[in-house]
Amino acid sequence: MEKLVNRLEKRGWSKKEIINTVNIIRNAKHNKTQENLFIERRIYWILLVIIIAANFAISVALIPVLMALKGIFLYFVIITLGIVFGLLFEIVIRSIEHLEKQHHQLLAILIPLIALANVFIISKISNNLTSILGIANVHNSISIAVVYAASFVLPYIVYRFIFKIEYYAKE
Repeated sequence: MEKLVNRLEKRGWSKKEIINTVNIIRNAKHNKTQENLFIERRIYWILLVIIIAANFAISVALIPVLMALKGIFLYFVIITLGIVFGLLFEIVIRSIEHLEKQHHQLLAILIPLIALANVFIISKISNNLTSILGIANVHNSISIAVVYAASFVLPYIVYRFIFKIEYYAKE
């Protein structure tokens, strides 16, 4: 709470406002229900499972796109999907206030690796399907996966390193 008090003082809050705010936060922490505490402790892992499942769903949805498109159009769609879903997950992760620095570091490493692996596998499946169906539209699975994963991570990189926004719990 000391860091919070210092930040509020720097922003020009009066002592009375700071004391009221700190008391509200302390009371809120002490008055949490058992259900709330249960969910709060597990929200990180629930979020991780949801992101993994969503990444897999996005990868599966790419199969028709990979089979139908090639060249610059394919990469444009992959980059757009990567940025959109990366931004969506960035917003979700940023909105969970009690996550700490190590949580964000794990997510920053694990989620792009999962996205890379998912898209690589789906690209291989798409290539197999195109060869079975006799469609001459085979792609380099590694380049597709790297482009998607890089696009997916781009919103995090922009927020964290360009805007220099650190949103993990500092208390």
